[in-house]
Amino acid sequence: MAKVAVLIADAFQDSEYFLPKIEIEKLGVETETVSVSKTPVEIYSFFRAIGHLNIDKSIGEAKPADYIGALVPGGAKSPAILAEDERILSFLRELDGSKKMIAPICRGTMLVATSGVAKGREITGFHLSDQYPDLAVKPLVQKYGGLWRDDQPVVVSGNLISSRHPDDVPFFSKAIRDWLQSAGAVQR
Repeated sequence: MAKVAVLIADAFQDSEYFLPKIEIEKLGVETETVSVSKTPVEIYSFFRAIGHLNIDKSIGEAKPADYIGALVPGGAKSPAILAEDERILSFLRELDGSKKMIAPICRGTMLVATSGVAKGREITGFHLSDQYPDLAVKPLVQKYGGLWRDDQPVVVSGNLISSRHPDDVPFFSKAIRDWLQSAGAVQR
């Protein structure tokens, strides 16, 4: 069975994980949570902790060859925590080198940008920086050579599928579904 790695750490955004996960699994594709360790991580709904989620594999156990892609939810802290781990960054680069799906949403884009995967490619992410300037990802995307777009709910650049915000999850999930079907990862 095809699998998608879901890269998460403490304070990931609940809707950016659970809603795309449901859509991916409807296609018969398994999702597997991957983090820096197997310690359960905090689930956040916006800025409030609401529980914990078990982790399936630590990054040391996860092999890019075992996955057809990665989902990268955002959240207040999760992408920043993951971006500090070179093994996570390397994992994303290896997936990208094999043209496997990389799907960040909201602040998940900062992790993808830090890995170098966004360089020279159109990408979107958290776009409400006027309301939450501390959460802005555009400067980081541009620092790492990404071509910032925030005029669409989802931006597809080859195997890179990015989205802005939890409100855009329906568009994000459809783009993931379309990509997985076109890549032959699932039956239509």
